Amino acid sequence: MSAELRKPSAYVGGAFFRPSDHINDVALLIEPKRVDRGVSNTYNGETRLRDEVYADITVFATSESVETGRPTAVLENARVVHGMLTDLLAQIIGSAMVGIVRKIPTRKGQGYAFRDVEPSIEAAVTAYLDSRETAVAAALASGAMPSFDANMPSFG
Repeated sequence: MSAELRKPSAYVGGAFFRPSDHINDVALLIEPKRVDRGVSNTYNGETRLRDEVYADITVFATSESVETGRPTAVLENARVVHGMLTDLLAQIIGSAMVGIVRKIPTRKGQGYAFRDVEPSIEAAVTAYLDSRETAVAAALASGAMPSFDANMPSFG
């Protein structure tokens, strides 16, 4: 059995998810990993506590990327901080969701929210997720993973 190495990026966050950069995307496959509650944040001189969700986000920016099953980008361990987005993602930690992000009116102005995609887009993204998981399982089952320890001397 080999030791599991931890990555610093798994604890400090990778990309920062900016909803405004993804308003026109056709689909987002979001896989929330963890939520950090009550994180102190100072913005415009005002300090507040907020929740932050870390998620892997697979971006399908175009119809072609959805149809071909080739994502436009993958944001690993992206930090999501917008309240309405984090509220939803915190409920599905360890699961996956396909959606789009839209700007919507709120009592205080505007905010970002996830919305459903069309059924055909959901089916295509689900097929992508299934094929990705099948490929990983097949690689592990076939033993195709190289062993770097096979020719090393043992001590002890």
